Amino acid sequence: MKKILKPNKRLLLSQLLWKKRLNKQQLPHAGYMGNGGDIHLVLGVDGTGISHFVQLLSQSLPENHYIHHPLVKFEPKLTLSNHGERLAMPYQKVLTADHPMSRVYRIYVEREQAEKRYDLMAEDREAPPDPILILKESHGLLATEALLRELKCHCLLYLSDPVLLAEQMFSKEGMETAYLDFESEAVMDPAFLKRFLAKDLRPALHAYKLIQRLSSRRQRRVQMKIFTIALIQHMFRMLAARYPELATLVDAAVIEDDPKRLEFPLVNWLGPENLHCATRVIGNSTFTQEGQQALRWTRSWPESITSFEALSNKDVKLAYKLLIDHHLMSDESKRKTWAGKSVA
Repeated sequence: MKKILKPNKRLLLSQLLWKKRLNKQQLPHAGYMGNGGDIHLVLGVDGTGISHFVQLLSQSLPENHYIHHPLVKFEPKLTLSNHGERLAMPYQKVLTADHPMSRVYRIYVEREQAEKRYDLMAEDREAPPDPILILKESHGLLATEALLRELKCHCLLYLSDPVLLAEQMFSKEGMETAYLDFESEAVMDPAFLKRFLAKDLRPALHAYKLIQRLSSRRQRRVQMKIFTIALIQHMFRMLAARYPELATLVDAAVIEDDPKRLEFPLVNWLGPENLHCATRVIGNSTFTQEGQQALRWTRSWPESITSFEALSNKDVKLAYKLLIDHHLMSDESKRKTWAGKSVA
């Protein structure tokens, strides 16, 4: 089992230089004044599903403000890791107010508040209902608990099929993509395992050992990425249980079968005063009757893969067997067969 090393001097120096550039471009107090409770994060592994979900939100609730991948877009460029993926983060339970990630998210809030005050002064009118600041992020996911504790932000944690997410990742970025490489090491860190897999440690370690014994590097890489995605989503489930007032799950497999079950997660995430927003999201979606009056999304929902391009039939069968046998995917009905892997 690999132990994740503490931030080295090179990374600390990089972050120190970043802070100096930030303080030079903006005021030294930037990133300390914003109210983290005003942030509504959508977190999940990058893929078609989470993108379509945020697209559905923006179509139904266009009055709100949406920012995709805020860590990627921020200037000066942020570096959280010296690995190939510069925005990768090890598991962290605590972030300080001075940490770059804490400051970046608060700066987005401060900019939002400044724009609102400017508009009110310019137009000399009563304040309209405050728009909701919605940030969609797929990087630094292992810092989710630290963000919840430090910012007290509202997180909507998006879950989807790990195998389909891996297929999308490899098809889009190639087999050598750096995305989730560092996380594949970090999920084996004792701190992460103790925090989220204390009761299921033996199955997880057994799955890891089986993956490391696979004959080819490609097989190990594919299965480790899928395993990592499954562990990240397991972490999401645990965080939703531990921080019910701040973290909410949206499981694509659940609301695919019954989209009306999206209402409670949205109300919990946006607040009870925004029940009408949840109703609009569901009401503006197009449904078709199928089978015994089951509701299915027919627009913007979720992955729509017609064929596996990057993964082989062997990859897919082995991945589902590993996940199901080791309690990371308990429901056999979630298995996507080679002939029936598309979602309506």
